[in-house]
Amino acid sequence: MDPSLVSVLVVNFNGAAHLPGCLLALSRQTLPRHRFEVVLLDNASADGSADLTAGVPFVRLVQSRVNLGFAEGNNRSARYAHGSRLVLLNNDTLPDPHWLTELVRVSDRHPGKLVASKLVFAHDPTLVNSGGMALLRDGRGADHGFRRPDDGRFERTRPVFAGCGAALLVPRPPPGRPLFRGEYFVYYEDTELGWRHRRAGGGCVFAPRALVRHVHGAAAGARSPVFRLYNDRNRLLTALRHGDPVTAAYAAAAVGAKAVRGNWRPVWSAVRHVPQVIAARFGGG
Repeated sequence: MDPSLVSVLVVNFNGAAHLPGCLLALSRQTLPRHRFEVVLLDNASADGSADLTAGVPFVRLVQSRVNLGFAEGNNRSARYAHGSRLVLLNNDTLPDPHWLTELVRVSDRHPGKLVASKLVFAHDPTLVNSGGMALLRDGRGADHGFRRPDDGRFERTRPVFAGCGAALLVPRPPPGRPLFRGEYFVYYEDTELGWRHRRAGGGCVFAPRALVRHVHGAAAGARSPVFRLYNDRNRLLTALRHGDPVTAAYAAAAVGAKAVRGNWRPVWSAVRHVPQVIAARFGGG
């Protein structure tokens, strides 16, 4: 492990429409090239997007035969990384040239902390996508400033509960500890990581000048079956794992109310994991 190196992890699944722009933006970073590497894990894409890395000398391609999802995809790609700090980056993002430099600068001033980028919408960069994340009383992770104008209110480095996994710096976990809980597959893995890191004595800070344009919802829209399943299920599992009784009850009631309206899949899926979550919580996992 190289303490001076930052490893950028990009998980790709059928990202041909967005990946070239992301890689071009990474090639224009002001952080010197010897200070960072890019590991791209391709989740069995069927659109040829993995081939777009051919001839890009700074990208290390790791191919999976199956779709591991965002959570386990990052866990797998981290095994190929050499840096002491990992930076997660969605394939549907366009990081500013100073993005990595700013993340590292803030990380150096706040060692051991997660560092959240400022995300704005790619279709309208005047609107904030995420200014770091807050935890609501019902167990939801909410983006600070979501859809608000980027009018100067989000220009201060400050503590936040967690950071959006689309563009987030994470200290490398200890050997044998995965970055994310692989069973999450996608959604709420960043909220769970922030909560877990906080409980372990860490925390998260927001880096306002680590700017990224993000195509929000490109992977799976808010109305897709994938979103409805994993967003609700993982919210419930996260609240059960880390929340107090009130937060856990709120989350269970909210997901239960959706089940009554016909969305039962998150409940049935969560039931399989509840014993493991409870055992890990009270066993210190």
